[in-house]
Parts: sequence; structure tokens; C-alpha cells
Amino acid sequence: MQLFPELPWMIKILASLAIILLTNRLLKSLSLAMASGALLIALFAGLSPAEMLTIASRPLLTFKHLTFVLVIALIYWLSTQMSETGLMRELVALIQSRLSARGAISALPAVIGLLPIPGGAFFSAPLVDTCDTEKNIDPDLKSAINYWFRHPWEFWSPLFPGPLLAMEIAGLSMLEFLWVGLPLSLVAAGAGYLFLLRRIPASRRSAKQGQPGFFRRLLFLLAPILIVIGTYVVYQMIPAPIRGNNNYLPIGLGIIGAILWLQHFRPLSATQWRKIFLQKKYLVLAVQMSMIQVYGALIGANLPDGTPLVAHFSNELASFGIPIVVMIMLIPFVSALATGLAVGYIGASFPLVISLLGAEPSFGTLLAAMVLAQGAGMTGLMLSPVHVCLLVSNEYFATGLTPTLTKLVKPCFLVLTGTVLFYLLTSVLF
Repeated sequence: MQLFPELPWMIKILASLAIILLTNRLLKSLSLAMASGALLIALFAGLSPAEMLTIASRPLLTFKHLTFVLVIALIYWLSTQMSETGLMRELVALIQSRLSARGAISALPAVIGLLPIPGGAFFSAPLVDTCDTEKNIDPDLKSAINYWFRHPWEFWSPLFPGPLLAMEIAGLSMLEFLWVGLPLSLVAAGAGYLFLLRRIPASRRSAKQGQPGFFRRLLFLLAPILIVIGTYVVYQMIPAPIRGNNNYLPIGLGIIGAILWLQHFRPLSATQWRKIFLQKKYLVLAVQMSMIQVYGALIGANLPDGTPLVAHFSNELASFGIPIVVMIMLIPFVSALATGLAVGYIGASFPLVISLLGAEPSFGTLLAAMVLAQGAGMTGLMLSPVHVCLLVSNEYFATGLTPTLTKLVKPCFLVLTGTVLFYLLTSVLF
């Protein structure tokens, strides 16, 4: 028996999204929030407990999902290993030795942001502060720079759970999602320069001099990340019938190679590795990812009468005259603004975005929609008052939320403008 059968499916799906956002805000648990949203969708659809269990288990009991969860754990282990071995600290020092204060103050959080280190903004904040040798840059500007330049990678990098989840939901390869996110990442970097970095006088130079063998040293320190990327590129050269369509397998192999390489040159003790392996944070993240997959499966399921839920939703939107383009941007933006998490807004909104495209969207339609959704979602993420990176950055620089967010409005508007323009270009090209 369906719950509120008279309500349009658009209202029902938006209600499930609202429940996800509200539950996450109240209980501080994305897993429970996604479970509540999935349960509400099941009740609206009139699914029996057995039908719900069947649909929910279908995406989880696959080799592809298991490798996806394993990659999440491997990313966490590699990022912790790079921190424990001091590799990240040396990389930061090397960058400071070569760049001006303006260059270093943006490059340092970007380098720390290469890997999804929990609370990484708090780690990069003192490094940003060291670039202000005369201590006359506004704290809110330093906080905004530290926060902004940590996140350009999150538009596309497969080392982050958000883009990985987006690839999984949309069915895109890493190279295809690179088209979606990399141009937006470049726009974000340019926006940060125009509206944040240019407030720092260009005459501020680093007191340190360049070190001999800079590029050789830089290559060594970036080797773990280059190994991951190189493994994926080589894997893509294998004929498609042999390699299959599992995007996570080459990423996982690359991360394992990077871990082994780093262990060879910077070995950690068994005690240190035991501490890394026994941490529960990556298990929590794995559960979150699984619940997001369940929510997406229910959104894409058939109703008891055999008709796709997606078809009802799309037909209603068409009859109401609401522009699909507006919905594709608005749903991820609001989700990101409310959750402050990339995996949160992607998991809550991307299944809905894809449902707006119809049962079998063309590749070009899907790619263009992902551009809009990712650009709008990341814009909402950067403006979210509950984003942990923003909060810890403000805490270190002892500045308020409003002054920092005010400085981010113009960069975010430029990113949103670039998103729309790139969407139009993608629509024409594909």
C-alpha cells in the first residue's frame, strides 16, 4: 500500500531529500539520513519489506561495489601513510623554498588537499600562516584562501570519495568524469586568484631560496600520487573485453602500488600500520557509501505495477512546466549547502538528477547534466556554513563565519557562471 498515493512523485522525492537533510542535521549521521530517505521512498512506492530488501541488496552484492569500498579504505590508508612518513611536510617545505608568498599561500593548501585528509584545512592553516611573514594579511582572507584552494581537486579527482561516488552513480569512467570536473576545477582556481589572491601584494616574496634538485625532489615526493594516476592510464590501454568496466580495480591497484613504494623508501613499523588499519573512520565512510547506493537503487526501481518510478517523476515535471535545467542545478546546490559534504550532496541528489533525464539518456545528455550538477553542487559545498574545513579554518585564524563566506560569494558566482557556459559547450560537442 502506497503512502500518500495522491501526491505527485516530485513532491515525494523532494520530501525524501528533505528528510535526508533534516536527519543528517539532527543526528549527525549521513548513514542514518540516507537510510531514512530510502525508507520513505519505499513507503511512497508501496514496496513490501521483501521487495525493499531485494532492491536494496542488489547494488551491494557485486564485485564492483566491493572494490569501490576497498578503494575508499586504501585511499584513507595511503593518505595517513603519507602523513606519518613526513612526505607531505617535506613537499610543503619544498614548495615554500621556490614560490613567492602569493604563490605559496595558495599552493600549500592545494598540496595538502591532494589527498582527502580528514580536517586537512586545520593542518594546512598554520602553513598558510607562515607565508604571512609580516602578519598584516587579514585573518578572514587567509582563512578563505586556505579553505578555497584545498578544494579544486574535489571537482574531479578519483582520490576523493565524492567524485568516485559520482562516477559510480552516473556510470562514467575516470577519464569521462575528468571532462566533467577538470575544467570546473580550473575555473575555481582562476576565481580564487581573481578574488582572493590578488588582494595580496605581488611584491611579497618568500625569504627562502630555491633548493638544488628541486624537480627531482618534487617528483619523488609526488610519486605516490603519480603511481596511482599512471596505473590507471596503463590499465586503460588494455583491450576493453579483457579489462572489463570496473573503474575501481585500476585505482585500487595503483594505490596498493603507491603504498608499497612508499613503504620501501619510508618504512613504517608494524605498530604504526596496526594503528592505521584499526581506525574506524574508513568503515563509517564505507557504510555511508553503501547506504547511498541503496537510496539510488530505490530511486531507480520499478513500482509494484511494473512502471519505473523515474518515468512518473519525469512525466510530472514535464506536465508542471518546471525547467529540468533548473532542477538539475538546484537539487545538488541545496543538498550541498545543507550537508557540507561532497558524498552527502552527490548521494542525495545525483540519483534524482539522473532520473530527470529519462530512462535511457544519451551519453551527451548525461555528461552535460553531470557538468551542471557537479558545478552547482560544489558551489553549494563551498558556501555551506556546516562544511568542516570552513569551520576549522576559521577556528585557526580566529575569524567569523560571515566575513569568510562573504569573500567566497564572488568566486562561487564565477564558478557557477563557468558551469553554465561549460554545460552549453558540452551540449554542443556531445
